[in-house]
Amino acid sequence: MTDDDRFRNEILSMTTAQPGWTIRAQVKAHRKGTGERWVEDEAVFPVVAWAVVACHFRDGGIGNRAEAVFLTAEGRLEHESFYRWQYSELEPKAGQPRMTVSFEVHAPSPA
Repeated sequence: MTDDDRFRNEILSMTTAQPGWTIRAQVKAHRKGTGERWVEDEAVFPVVAWAVVACHFRDGGIGNRAEAVFLTAEGRLEHESFYRWQYSELEPKAGQPRMTVSFEVHAPSPA
């Protein structure tokens, strides 16, 4: 399975999120063989919806999971799997770092 196949996920359904939810996305880099790690990019985005996504796994399996749908700084709506697909590099060229994406979802603060 190629990286593109692995991130070929499909939104099955979606519902609006309550105001105040946010998601913090971190693009992390790791240089193989050196142990060198760093955060390449980090941003917090407003969550505007929740989606049930059919996820394709490395072993060929498919499973459903809930994902945040958020508004990027460029004004695009994206969900976690699609954002991960855009910014991950799991099999980099020689000398280049491996890139992964992690997320933290935060509930609205109590009023």
